[in-house]
Amino acid sequence: MIWLEIFSKILARVKQNNKYGYIDKTGKIVIQPQFDEANAFYEGLASVKQNEKYGYIDKIGKIVIQPQFDSVSDFYKGLARVKQDNKWGYIDKTGKEVIPCKYDVAIFFSEGLARIKLNGEYSYIDKTGKECFED
Repeated sequence: MIWLEIFSKILARVKQNNKYGYIDKTGKIVIQPQFDEANAFYEGLASVKQNEKYGYIDKIGKIVIQPQFDSVSDFYKGLARVKQDNKWGYIDKTGKEVIPCKYDVAIFFSEGLARIKLNGEYSYIDKTGKECFED
């Protein structure tokens, strides 16, 4: 049985035999169903899950960032939130850790700031990880 999803630009997620892959608008499989989970493409990358870990692939199915995270978000303005060892941080599109995974909570950046929670306290950080001010 095949399960289809709405197209994300030029590719749509498809589920076949409990694995996810992607098809193009003609229905041709572009990325073979091989992932435990797969998400829509944002900024050219899609998060996928293999062996209980998340990473990212490009639109031809090449793994760009190895599955190594417990949870991830989509890329937004060049950064994605990632979770390792129950802590959140941010990576860039090469997989480089831009802001270390040390936060209990980390929200998307908006207007250059992200709300985080560290040691029970909420505050904001900029895209370099510098704490800006507290609530």
